[in-house]
Amino acid sequence: MSNSLAIYTQMEAMTLAARALQASGYFSDVKSEAQALVKVMAGAEIGLPPFAAMTGIHIVQGKPVIGANLIATLVKNDPRYDYRVKQADATACIIQWYESGQAVGESSFTMTEATAAGLTGKDNWKKYTSDMLFARALTRGARRYAPGIFGGSPIYTPDELGVDTDADGHIVEGHIVQAEPAPAIAAPMPDDDLVIHEASAREFIAVAAGLLDTDAEDVKTRLRELGYSSIPGAAADRVKAYRALKAAPVAVIDDLFSDAEPVISNGAYND
Repeated sequence: MSNSLAIYTQMEAMTLAARALQASGYFSDVKSEAQALVKVMAGAEIGLPPFAAMTGIHIVQGKPVIGANLIATLVKNDPRYDYRVKQADATACIIQWYESGQAVGESSFTMTEATAAGLTGKDNWKKYTSDMLFARALTRGARRYAPGIFGGSPIYTPDELGVDTDADGHIVEGHIVQAEPAPAIAAPMPDDDLVIHEASAREFIAVAAGLLDTDAEDVKTRLRELGYSSIPGAAADRVKAYRALKAAPVAVIDDLFSDAEPVISNGAYND
């Protein structure tokens, strides 16, 4: 059974561990038991025990990030994969990758790439140039040639997500980014709102009239009473106007059976 599946058979133990680690107060980036459990679960999926997950994994912009040193350890501890550093200096880092003892490719990261990405002005890149090049080359190679160590999860280094690190790849104190709350899922639009949303400003009066089972003159009159002098340009505003029409009382129109067609010019309506 893979780690990603096995963790669900260990939920009680992981929950107890996460609760104790969060309650200890030693992990300033964790504000709730749920956040601690997420880190413990993320670690379990890549073979890390709870304490190592709490110290080595951070959630940045909703993504798990770990330091290059921890990625290197995971690679070396996995019998399938290995790497050898061919070059590591202030100009470039080149790493040769192996799987089952066979060379499978190289990964690299150069100062030219770092400059193009706007990284070289950052303090950690000035202080730890070769270490930062190694971290980028290692992570790039691990994703390409040793994906099995991550259990299918997309893993990033802090630097890749714009968070400053030290020479060992640890997040610099004060730069830890808390996990972002999940965005609220918008409720689906009712069918009639969706029809209005997709209709253009020129089509609005006719479409609204059909949905409200009335005619164009009634729609125009009710819009005027609601304070509209023209058809809203934005689709969301047209939906808002339509909802107001639905809630407004039906207007009494003297010329209900007039043969006149509504004239719309640049989103405005005229008699």
